[in-house]
Amino acid sequence: METTFDWKRTFDHLAPQLVLYARQLVDSKADAEDVVQQAFVRWWRRFPEGDSSHIPLLYAAVRTIALDLRRSDTRRAKREAASEIAIDGENTPTFDVPPEKKEAAAIVTDALSKLNEEQREVVTLKLWGGLTFQEIATALGISINTVAGRYRYALGNLQKHLEPLKDDLIGETSPPANLLSFQPSALTP
Repeated sequence: METTFDWKRTFDHLAPQLVLYARQLVDSKADAEDVVQQAFVRWWRRFPEGDSSHIPLLYAAVRTIALDLRRSDTRRAKREAASEIAIDGENTPTFDVPPEKKEAAAIVTDALSKLNEEQREVVTLKLWGGLTFQEIATALGISINTVAGRYRYALGNLQKHLEPLKDDLIGETSPPANLLSFQPSALTP
């Protein structure tokens, strides 16, 4: 008996994580959603039978499409700036959170923005994307040791930024609150 891959369920499950990841790379939520849709279409065309073992490749497609879009937007912005056309855009990634957690989300977003892009990317893929270090390494085309190192340094930097704000975050259950108790010795790839 042949089973069919449930594309709708897969999209419903992965899209929020992928949009958050793409949101770290592009300027707006709408762009991030477009990137994710394009990545799913690319994934579907390449693997029409579907296979969940190819999910890291889906993240790689999101990354590639988002970086291409960002390069294109940068070139467009330079052309528009040269012609004195104003650009009104959003520049910081956001989390879709309930109103009672908006303050904590703002604190975490600020802390994430202080990380370099490579560290922020790995943290987003690990904590919100739910990928393993091996899957992140595959998606980014880097070694698993590089992923682990970026993750370790990112968590250390987040801890430095969030430690003074610990009292403001107490009681929050989002993944960044757990970073406050991170111990480097607990890191396992």
